[in-house]
Amino acid sequence: MQCGERHLTLLEERISQWHDQSSRYSTELRDFKNQVLGMLETAEKEREAMRSEAESAAVRVDRLEREVDYLETQNPAPPCVEVDETLMEKQVATAKQRKNEKYTKLTDCSDTIASVRAMKILKRFGSASGLWTKDAAGNSEKIYVFDGTANDTVYVFPRMREFTLFSATRKAARIKLPYPWVGTGHLVYDGHLYYIRQQGPFQVIKFNLANKTVVDSSVFPAEEQIPVFGLSSFTYIEVAADEEGLWAIYACVFAVSGPLAPEAASLVYFPKRYGSHSSMKYNPRERQVYAWDDGYQIIYRMEMKKKLEV
Repeated sequence: MQCGERHLTLLEERISQWHDQSSRYSTELRDFKNQVLGMLETAEKEREAMRSEAESAAVRVDRLEREVDYLETQNPAPPCVEVDETLMEKQVATAKQRKNEKYTKLTDCSDTIASVRAMKILKRFGSASGLWTKDAAGNSEKIYVFDGTANDTVYVFPRMREFTLFSATRKAARIKLPYPWVGTGHLVYDGHLYYIRQQGPFQVIKFNLANKTVVDSSVFPAEEQIPVFGLSSFTYIEVAADEEGLWAIYACVFAVSGPLAPEAASLVYFPKRYGSHSSMKYNPRERQVYAWDDGYQIIYRMEMKKKLEV
């Protein structure tokens, strides 16, 4: 009996020790869990703060790049030659005279592309083919996006920041056009959207973006529907703008000022691309090209030269 009691006593002591240890472990585990939860909460706050700082930094970088690009266009590098002050005065006087006079715009296409100066891959948005652009003549910072090659809705982002930072279209307004569009040859110019109607003959619609109405249209006398560019079989009319004004390009009206001699043609090399450009829109106000390359939105800067320049 005494031996059994001693065993029972030892067993009770061990059970009591096990309860004490279990209680201590439970307390330590609970404290550790609370500590981990606190660390996770702190890490989440720090991650949110870092994300906010990254977005702010991206906005500042984008603004800085725009300012640098603007300064480059406004303050080109000075030539490494001696300047004749008399000649300079004559040139300044001539420039002021031309500015004050009304003269006929040149239409001889005397400039050609010399090289692609730089490239900036902005983001990836939408379908493999599409078009994105700004107003080529106005001062608006809005971004207009045509996703795909046939639709009736245009996305409008208030500025480059919203288009860059957000992948979805929740930050974009939607303009539903009265007639569906086709291809990627459209253009926004001086508050109006010029787009190619999907059905019927070659017709360009002039759509007022302020009051959302069609103000004009034009049917082009083309006998056959031939793509303007080899890599864009869905584009039959290309509406474009340059320093001389607004243009509409469609097949057999090429070389309006005579053919370009092979030795005068520039060999233009683009940086590495993802696929092929479904659209390239030149903005004469910014001297930039807004390109759509296999779903990627890219900005190019072009260097121009005279055709006869060596």
